Amino acid sequence: MHIVKKRKTFSKNKILETEIKLIEFRRKEKLESEEKAINCMKENPRMFFSYINKQRNRKNEIGPFKSGDEFIYNGKEICKKLVSEFFSQFSKTSSVENENRFDEYDSDDLSDIEFGTKDIEEAINDLDENSSAGPDGLPAIFLKKTKETISLPLSFLLRKSLDEGKIPDIFKLAHVTPIHKGGSRQKPEQYRPVSLTSHIMKIFERVIKKKIMKHLIKNQTFNDGQHGFVPGRSTQTQLLAHYNEIYEALMEGKRLDTIFLDFAKAFDKVDHEILLEKVRRHKISGKLGKWIKEFLRNRKFKVVANGCMSEEESVLSGVPQGTVLAAILFVIMISDINENVKECIVRSFADDIRRVNKKINSDRDKELMQEDLEAIYKWASDNKMKFNENKFEQMAHGNIENVELSSYKSPSGDGIEIKSTAKDLGVMASNDLMFKEHMNNIITSSKIVMGMLLRAFSIREKEPMIKLFNTYIKSKLEYCCIVWSPVQQTFITELENIQRTFTSKINGMEGYDYHERLKKLNMYSLERRRDRYFIIYGWQQIEGIKENILNLKTNWKGRSRTMISKVIKGYIEGRRITRKDITSIHNCPARKVERAFNCIPTKLRNITGVQTEAFKEQLDRWLQGVPDLPRGGRYSRWVAAESNAIQDQAVNLRRG
Repeated sequence: MHIVKKRKTFSKNKILETEIKLIEFRRKEKLESEEKAINCMKENPRMFFSYINKQRNRKNEIGPFKSGDEFIYNGKEICKKLVSEFFSQFSKTSSVENENRFDEYDSDDLSDIEFGTKDIEEAINDLDENSSAGPDGLPAIFLKKTKETISLPLSFLLRKSLDEGKIPDIFKLAHVTPIHKGGSRQKPEQYRPVSLTSHIMKIFERVIKKKIMKHLIKNQTFNDGQHGFVPGRSTQTQLLAHYNEIYEALMEGKRLDTIFLDFAKAFDKVDHEILLEKVRRHKISGKLGKWIKEFLRNRKFKVVANGCMSEEESVLSGVPQGTVLAAILFVIMISDINENVKECIVRSFADDIRRVNKKINSDRDKELMQEDLEAIYKWASDNKMKFNENKFEQMAHGNIENVELSSYKSPSGDGIEIKSTAKDLGVMASNDLMFKEHMNNIITSSKIVMGMLLRAFSIREKEPMIKLFNTYIKSKLEYCCIVWSPVQQTFITELENIQRTFTSKINGMEGYDYHERLKKLNMYSLERRRDRYFIIYGWQQIEGIKENILNLKTNWKGRSRTMISKVIKGYIEGRRITRKDITSIHNCPARKVERAFNCIPTKLRNITGVQTEAFKEQLDRWLQGVPDLPRGGRYSRWVAAESNAIQDQAVNLRRG
């Protein structure tokens, strides 16, 4: 009996010892994986972020797909299902073809391009060396390593392609990888196609795109409302332009009605014949026009999923996904969308016709806005583009007495749903202009990501931790912050707490308070980063480096330069502006930029005629001598005094 007990005890101890060894082995293996990921962070960032995504439990496997009561697990069958789903997104291109449209051209047409080995090398430099190889099997890193050797033969190949108007079939083939969008993994429609094309073809496209862009800019092809794929414009510039219109309407005592439209599979639905007619209309002809026609025609794709590959299928319509020229061709396609719009402002970001805006002061203004919407619907019908009416949304900013807030009509005649909040280019817009829902969303998502990152890494050295924070968290917290930057202390603190918590977990930062940590890590607080960005952005606008969307002006008093926003001139006698609207106007982007810029020393405000980097260097040098603490002292008192003065002015105007 005693021997049996000893054997049981020995057996338990052996199992416990094995479990301890297994835990130690797994811990050691995890540390080695972390160290390997950290060491390759600079040389191979793709491997580094692959490790991160693995820790986030992101699955690469597709399916299984549900078909009736059964599940499809076979890779080939999964590929067939995806081919059917992606193929259904195409439209049949017009059968009427004008083969001679590019034969005749004027002297100011872009009929051919001149290029050399330098252009080819610049295009090769733009390749991402960590990107996957296309159907031709040539990886980007190989092309980058051999650019000096291959640039000359590639220039000969592109010249021959343009002269003959022919493109090899392998350059018109795409390998399509399905990426899960969200929702059920068992439905093919929950996957979006991402295309991989030949890197050599991308080099050719970059050379051609550069020449086309110069031609289009010279001929003023881009309409004022287009912010997608246009040099110097972005989602931020579109949002700023939109909100500037809102604040102008509020200052004028009007309401701004906004309709958010959405195309259904816009890139895939483009009719090739209609697109080619517009390419010709924009004075692109001759060899280049014929080459673009060849670029669009007879394209093929294969779906790659779970280690299997489908048969080739034809691309019937659309601008080719995964190509460099797709974006600029789509911009050409919709460049005339506002041709018959008379009263409204139409703003778009690529295929996102996100805003049709009009200031409303009477019922007649509403009728005019509906007429402009009908003109846009007709344009879509004439150009064989379809809208996704389920995603139409309507918002109103400001209130007008005796003008009812009612729904505008969609193409089918149904009323468009009126919303108090709507997701707009990554920012949750709200009709009260407070952006509370947007800030709550980014705070919540940032905390989730922060928790995941801190669980993924037990090695918490300074360099990788800061890179992780910048890539996965700070990018969320600062995206288009000039639009929604918080004024409520609650949100300022909550946003700051995310960086406060993360920095406290970095090795060697234990025992230091937040602002001491920032100094040791050579970082700014998020609040200071926002102020710094406002200053730089404002300086770029008044210097003409960036488009002056905020309508900022400079005022010289003696030898001192200050900034003035157009907003301050909006308080004109006789306008009925509510206190709520006054608060919104006071906290608009233009006023925030103006206040931040005017608070820096005169010697910084007076800097002119230099590059942005030189201004940043001078600004950072000054900021190093200013304690990075929560706002206080003269700045906050000045803001408070100014705010009270403006609100008192508004009250006096209403009384008058």
